[in-house]
Amino acid sequence: MKVMYMSSRPPYPPHKGDQLIAWEQIKQLKANGYQVHLITFVKSEQERELVKDKLAPYCKEVILFTAHPLQSLLRSFKTMYNFKPIQVNLFFHPKVRDRVMDICKRIKPEIIHVQTARVAEYFIDTNVQKCIDMIDALSLNMERRAKNESKWLKPLFLLESQLMKRYEKDILTKFDRTMVVSESDKKYLRNGHIVVNPNGTFITKQHLSRYPDITKEKIILFHGNMQYYPNVEAVVDFVKEVWPHIHQAYPEYHFYIVGKDPVKKVTALHGKDNVVVTGFVEDICSRLLQAQIGIYPMKSGTGMQNKIVESMACGLPTIASPIALQGISGRRGDELICTGSKEGMIAAVKVLIENPELQEHYAVTGQAFVQRNYSWEHNCSRLIQTWKDADSHRDPEAPEKNVQMLVH
Repeated sequence: MKVMYMSSRPPYPPHKGDQLIAWEQIKQLKANGYQVHLITFVKSEQERELVKDKLAPYCKEVILFTAHPLQSLLRSFKTMYNFKPIQVNLFFHPKVRDRVMDICKRIKPEIIHVQTARVAEYFIDTNVQKCIDMIDALSLNMERRAKNESKWLKPLFLLESQLMKRYEKDILTKFDRTMVVSESDKKYLRNGHIVVNPNGTFITKQHLSRYPDITKEKIILFHGNMQYYPNVEAVVDFVKEVWPHIHQAYPEYHFYIVGKDPVKKVTALHGKDNVVVTGFVEDICSRLLQAQIGIYPMKSGTGMQNKIVESMACGLPTIASPIALQGISGRRGDELICTGSKEGMIAAVKVLIENPELQEHYAVTGQAFVQRNYSWEHNCSRLIQTWKDADSHRDPEAPEKNVQMLVH
């Protein structure tokens, strides 16, 4: 089966959530006999070579367009008169669309898979068999972020939230199937036909067998992309509100902030009261296995937080806020500690530090929960089934007709 797979960012390196999903799905699709024709955007020639090299073993074809930052910025101003979300205008270019239509006519894919609303514009008004993975409700993400932004930026994020909300409704009517990663995003979008397809994790027992000699240290850890606003907000507020109480009670413990591209707000925390900002680490598993407690005090964000699954998969006793857990369904309640308040976070850390047997309990139950429920094999199976469901609702002669309509 030929698949045209379009994403706004290259799947490799898989540092962000959408990149990770694309990277793992494309590998699984190759293993299942699918021919993937990938279309995505890169920022430089160096990135172009890296992406082609890493994706070539898994894709029938890798088609890359260069996203020039200045041109993207100028395109964002189209929002003032076309009333489409800024994030959509950033990625859409009519000449690229014409090229994409020509490529699609040449390939004649059985299914077109679009990842995120940011590139939905390339196919939203074409009569082709198409599915979209919105991943999360970007309108909700912008709405939550607006609540914590400065008075100057708040109106911009509220406007983007409203524009995206309207655009997401359009997507739901014009794509054959729509996917998100969490039930909470589906509920927010108010559409019963959305398919929920949670992420998986590469961390399995077999993978962890590569780390036989890592010793636990007195480390409490947060990890994630440290340019992502909800992550920045979480660690900055945690260090300000919660960590002083932990540091005073247990001065031998360190708080590690692990993740690529930490912004200035985050790097400024390094070295104060046993706070360690590592930046990018090549092997996240070694850090997770080294820590004693994982803590994820998210106050905003949408979708599914992969970091939670990775923490539990490594057998790390985990504390997380309700916002951080919105995409982790099927929990019984004993897999981790859920608390959102300052007092609850302090109490949870203290009870784990003082009760090694409780640490072991959460390590075992959390890891077993992830192994039962979250794998990329399951994710890809649901993806393929969603495509089949879309196909079953189409005219048997539609694939050829739809390709013909791409140029009209």
